[in-house]
Amino acid sequence: MAPQRHQLVADEEHLISEGGGEHQQQPRRHVFRKAALVAGGLAATALVALGVTHATRTPASLAKVSKVVGFDSVTKKDDSTLMDEEMTPGTVMGRAPSQKSFKQHSMPYMGGRDGAVGKGEDGMIKINEDGIINTYYLPGATVIDNHTNVEYRPPFRFYLMKEPTVDYSDASKFYKPLLVGKTFTVDMNMNGAACGCNLNFYLVDMPVKSAGKDGDHYCDAQCFPDMGCCAEFDMNEGNANAQQITNHACTHNYNGHPDWQCNKWGEPHLKSTAHEFSLGPGHTIDGSKMFTFSQEFKVVNGDLIVTTTMSQDGQSVAKSMGPNAELDAMMKIGSLENGMAFVTGYWYASDMNWLDSDECGSGLEHCNQNPAYISNWRITTNSASPSPSPSPSPHPSPSPAPAPHPSPSPAPAPLAGGKCCYQHCNDCHEEGSWCGASADNCRGHCGGGVWC
Repeated sequence: MAPQRHQLVADEEHLISEGGGEHQQQPRRHVFRKAALVAGGLAATALVALGVTHATRTPASLAKVSKVVGFDSVTKKDDSTLMDEEMTPGTVMGRAPSQKSFKQHSMPYMGGRDGAVGKGEDGMIKINEDGIINTYYLPGATVIDNHTNVEYRPPFRFYLMKEPTVDYSDASKFYKPLLVGKTFTVDMNMNGAACGCNLNFYLVDMPVKSAGKDGDHYCDAQCFPDMGCCAEFDMNEGNANAQQITNHACTHNYNGHPDWQCNKWGEPHLKSTAHEFSLGPGHTIDGSKMFTFSQEFKVVNGDLIVTTTMSQDGQSVAKSMGPNAELDAMMKIGSLENGMAFVTGYWYASDMNWLDSDECGSGLEHCNQNPAYISNWRITTNSASPSPSPSPSPHPSPSPAPAPHPSPSPAPAPLAGGKCCYQHCNDCHEEGSWCGASADNCRGHCGGGVWC
C-alpha cells in the first residue's frame, strides 16, 4: 500500500532538513522550499514504486550520542529517545515535544549565504514599554502594519535582538526583557492555525557556548543532542484549539528521572480547557477571532506568581501559577531576574497531541500551516500596591478650615460611537483595550482594525 500523503510530506521535509547547510539559507520567502517539496514528492513516489518506503530509512543523525551543551553530563537513552519513534494512531504524547519533530520542523533564521541579514529581513519591531515606543529586531521575521504585527509561517523561530544581526553567540546583542514586576501583553490572531500547529513565544537562557547543530547557540529544557540544555519558560504556545503555559526549570533533581538536567515535562503547567478556549462562539475565548493575551510576573512574599489572562469581547479567562519551588528556581536561577533570551516562532508536527489532544484527539495531526499573527507588543510596569495609611499622631492639632475652591470643570465626554472593530462594527475589541483607546491605535495597528 502506498504511504499516505502526510507520510510523503514528512519524508520530503526530512530530506530537505537533513540535506546540509542549505536549509539555513532561508527564508527566500518559501519559494525554494515549496519547489523542493514538489520535487521531493515526485522522488518519494518513485521510491514507493520501487518498494522503498518511509519505514525503511533510519536517519543517521538520530543515532548520534553527544555531550549535552551547558552541563557536564552525557545524553542517555531516555524518554526523549523513545519519543523519536514513529507514532501510531491512538498514541498521546507526554507534555513535551519529541526530538525528531522539533529538530525537523523548527529552525532559526541564519541570514543569507554570506551569513548577513537579507534586505527587508531585519524584522524591525516596535514595542511599547511603559508608553515609550522602542525599536528591536526579530531577524528573518515578517513584520507588517508599521512594524507592529508579526506574521508567522512555519518552520522558523526568531530571537529578539537589539540590532539586526544573526550573531547569536554574543549575549550582549540580545534584548532580554526584565519581566519580573511587569506585564507582557500582545494581541493574537491564530487565523485558524489547526491541530498540530504550534505558535509560541518563550524565554531561554541562551546563548550557550556551543553553536549546536543549527549554529545559533540555542538551548532549551528538552536538552536534545546537538542542542544546548538550559532553563525554559514557555510564556505561550498553542493554536486555534488550545493554549498552554509551562515552566521548565533546571534544578537537576527530578525524582524518577535521574537523567534529567531540566524538567522536561514542566512544573507548574497550565493548559486551557475546551470550555475556556477553542474554535467557535461556544467558548469563553473563540480561537477563530483575535484575542488579547496578557501575562503578569509578580513577586508576593518572595515567591513568583505568574498570572495569564486571555480576553475577548468583554469576556476573559485567567490562570495563575505559583507559589511553587520550581517557579521560584526559574526566577532566581533561570534567571528571570537577570533576563532571558526571548524566542518566538511557529512549528508543526503530527504528534503535537501533548499540546492539543483535549480538542484534537490522539491521532496523527495535520497542521494546515495557516499564517498567524501577534501584534501590538507592550510591556508595562505593574502598579504598586497601595501603601497603608499612616497612623494619626497622638494629639493632632486642629487645622483651620481650608478656603473653598471652585469645583473643577467636568472632563470632556469621550467621542460618541468610538470603538475599534475587526472588520465590521458588530465585532469589536473589548472596551478599554489598547486598540480601542483611539482611532490612531486602531487603524493600521490592530490586525486591520476599523474605527466605528
